Amino acid sequence: MSYDPYFPEPPAPARQPWDWDAPPPPPPPPAPSRSAGDLHQLRSGYRRLRRVATYTALGYFVLFLLLSGYAPDLMAGEISGGLTTGVLLGLITLPVTLAAIAAYERIARERVDPLAAAIRADAEQAAEAPAPRHGRQSHHGASSWDWPSGGMRA
Repeated sequence: MSYDPYFPEPPAPARQPWDWDAPPPPPPPPAPSRSAGDLHQLRSGYRRLRRVATYTALGYFVLFLLLSGYAPDLMAGEISGGLTTGVLLGLITLPVTLAAIAAYERIARERVDPLAAAIRADAEQAAEAPAPRHGRQSHHGASSWDWPSGGMRA
């Protein structure tokens, strides 16, 4: 670069006396040991489970409501002893919902929870890794801030 007297280059910043004492910048965080694909797989597994359980329980209930509204003759039909089809289908709503919950729990326990446990174990293992020490190290292995550096001694 050529020197221009009208636009001189700014002077280099003066080095402060404490600059040499500054700790080095922290290292970047360690890369996760599990790939992002595992997290994507976990999210999609939970999403699939929620959809199946929700559509099963709500789907049956909506079917019950539609039959009640648009097929009153079917719902008023008597099965035996005063029990109508509508009452029976209404009572079956609870077992269908409980079956959807049981299927959700079983599939989650077999397929999704092991993947979540593996990801959690990897995260805990990464968190337990020893953190790098900052500051200058003396030949004793301790930080230089722990030892006197000279000056007046009593």
